[in-house]
Amino acid sequence: MNGSILAALEGVYKNYAMGDAEVRALDGVSFAIGAGEFVSIMGPSGSGKSTCMNLIGCLDHPSSGAVFINGIDTSRMKAGELARLRNRTVGFVFQQYHLIAGMTVLENVMLPLRYRGLPPRRRRELAVAVLDRVGLSDRLKHRPRELSGGQKQRTAIARALVASPALILADEPTGALDSETGKSVIDLFAEINSRGTAVIIVTHDPEIGKRARRRITLRDGKITGDTAADTAAAAGEAADTADAAAGIEQARASRFVFGGESFV
Repeated sequence: MNGSILAALEGVYKNYAMGDAEVRALDGVSFAIGAGEFVSIMGPSGSGKSTCMNLIGCLDHPSSGAVFINGIDTSRMKAGELARLRNRTVGFVFQQYHLIAGMTVLENVMLPLRYRGLPPRRRRELAVAVLDRVGLSDRLKHRPRELSGGQKQRTAIARALVASPALILADEPTGALDSETGKSVIDLFAEINSRGTAVIIVTHDPEIGKRARRRITLRDGKITGDTAADTAAAAGEAADTADAAAGIEQARASRFVFGGESFV
């Protein structure tokens, strides 16, 4: 991890009320993600992997414990403060794409930049550049209904990338795709990671998960495995663990909260 911690969960518990009962989605989870890492979070349905993604993505608060993003303790941040941090740090990719049907490919990708306050010409320049990067320069004026599943997911990836986030969070990004198209999407994530952007893929598919250089496995809200994908990485795992612990301490020492301006 090179001692640079992008995200860390420390003793995190997350409970949800279901009628009169309380369900524990995360049960004392701790791990750290280094800047530029390529990580898969794996597990069966109900294991807590999507809850981890929601916490790292500043979409939710833990019931107890702490979540740090770039050294910021998000556990006590208000909704507007979380939105601002999320907008400037994280890009999301979802299984069902979540593209706006009435907008063109270009307009969908430009949308996050509106919340950055960029002028229209600059928004267009950045969106065109990232769409070219994902191989969609010939689809700028198409609407989502005119795209294949793979093209929709590439549009969603371009939208996640356009604001140059430090981290891409992808929730089952190949779940709605055939195997060949899914492979090309994972290849694209690997290329994105090779340029320095951290990528976390949440998946139940071991074939997808093993493409990441590090695999965190969850079951019943607890970590059951945290392994590197190759021997060389495994050899450095102990050092990585030490780095992660040091990073959490560094994060504790540097807590601060953004102002209350709301972004989405």
